[in-house]
Parts: sequence; structure tokens; C-alpha cells
Amino acid sequence: MGSFAIYVIVGIVILATSSLAFGTSISTPLSFNLIGASDNIAVPSPSVNITSIDFIQQVSGNDVIETNSINFSVGNEDPLSSHTYEICLVLEGPIGIFNPTSESSPACTITSPISANAIITNQLISTTNATTITDLLNISVSVEELTYR
Repeated sequence: MGSFAIYVIVGIVILATSSLAFGTSISTPLSFNLIGASDNIAVPSPSVNITSIDFIQQVSGNDVIETNSINFSVGNEDPLSSHTYEICLVLEGPIGIFNPTSESSPACTITSPISANAIITNQLISTTNATTITDLLNISVSVEELTYR
């Protein structure tokens, strides 16, 4: 019976140590935590979504369909506050060819303030060069919240 008590004590020590090491306890709800980072705070989920993405297509001089801009909608999912966002776009295609290039300025747009739980439409981002639709491999979109009201 003595070895059973040792197993229980060791189990409790492991549980307590892991709870403290992971920055949580048994009663704390699960959330993303930057364990051991300088801020060590929970990171909330994003308050924005990008929807209704439309590629603006054109026919090039050599009769190839290409795109150099997208039109999209931005939704603020924060139920309490309005926000302004900066949205940037990078197109890749063919492999290793990026539009815009790393040497040029980013293809970005800044929204007007979006009210709580609202959507704004017809946001446009244009790149400097066109990408052939058949060569399009990857689209990277980044969003940064600029204001919090």
C-alpha cells in the first residue's frame, strides 16, 4: 500500500508542476498563451474577416487572362467597437515570382472606420504587375488592426 501512496503523490506533483508550467490551472478555461514569452498574455481571436474576394481580370496584349487587383469586403466582428484595418496582398505565380516584389512598396489599402458588427464592401487592392491566372499559385493576405475605439 506504501507504493500506491508514492504514485499518488508523484502524480499530484506532476499535475501541479505542469499546471504551473503551462500558465494555467485546472479551473482556467483554455486559451492561447505565449508560454515563457515576455508578455505571457492570452491573445484574443481576430475581430476581422475578409469575404467576397473577386479577382479583377483583364486580357493582356498576347490574349492571356491575368489579374493585378482584387475587390473584397471587410467585416468587423467586434460586437462593441469600431476598427480601422490595413489589408495587404501578395500574389505568387509562377513559383518564386511575387507580385509586388520585395523591393517594391506593398500592395495595401486602409479601410475607413468600420462600425461594430458591420461590413464594408468594394475595397480594392492593386499590384504593379499583372499575374497570369494560369500561373497563380498562392495569394497571401495580411490584416493589421490600426485603431481600436
